[in-house]
Amino acid sequence: MNLEDLKNCKCGFTHSGIFHADDVFATAFIKMINPNIEIVRGNEVPNNFTGIVYDIGLGEFDHHGDDNETRENGIPYAAFGKLWRSFAKDVYGEYVSKKIDRSLIEAMDLSDNTGKPDSLCLAIAAFNPVGKDSSGDKEFALAVDVAKNILEHLVIKEQVHFEEEKMVKEIYDKSKSKEIIVLSKYLHFKDTLPGTDALYVIYPSIRGGYVAQGVTINSDTIELKKPFPKKWVNELPSYLTFCHKSRFLIAGESLEDVKHACNVALKEEF
Repeated sequence: MNLEDLKNCKCGFTHSGIFHADDVFATAFIKMINPNIEIVRGNEVPNNFTGIVYDIGLGEFDHHGDDNETRENGIPYAAFGKLWRSFAKDVYGEYVSKKIDRSLIEAMDLSDNTGKPDSLCLAIAAFNPVGKDSSGDKEFALAVDVAKNILEHLVIKEQVHFEEEKMVKEIYDKSKSKEIIVLSKYLHFKDTLPGTDALYVIYPSIRGGYVAQGVTINSDTIELKKPFPKKWVNELPSYLTFCHKSRFLIAGESLEDVKHACNVALKEEF
């Protein structure tokens, strides 16, 4: 099934009974692409069903077979991950589709395939009805609305990040100092700057004054290229007002103070 087929699809089918984050978010994503689609839940795919089938039936968007695919990092796909892989890039572009797969869907897929605890999966599962008197369809619909809201906001957030990353790249290219980058406002930099010579990023704080953050070694970790000096955690220099205990962030009253701190940090040992 291609994107145009999904946009014109009148009906979708997924399993009934207890629902999980996988089929809930898969349904939310399908409804974002095709708001008019009708989703049916059941124990068995009807004969000659012509709509999209997912998380049941061992078809293109199921993951319960012995031959289920895995990502390059070894994390297996679940239904949502397979749907996202097939359609998200064409809808949102490569940056957004990859970011959301890494930040949201991988953990969800891993949990659904292995049972590994995941807080979002636990929260979605809480919508399941207690007792045996309900089909769960009403509760499923409520959970889908929540998932759709989350996914829509996450897409918008990553779209903004994509534009900001392009701005950061331009600022970096024009900056005389490649180790200390100064921004006129906070911009998302965590995908662009790890692959450069940048070690610290300075920008105005919403609380007043300025802050500086350390740049990570890559976009998938919190490990810094060069943390701020350890001694600043307990012995704050006079030109700073704050140093986070994890040494990734400092704050000062002026741009000059924070610039000075970053220059000092460049010369310090870990």
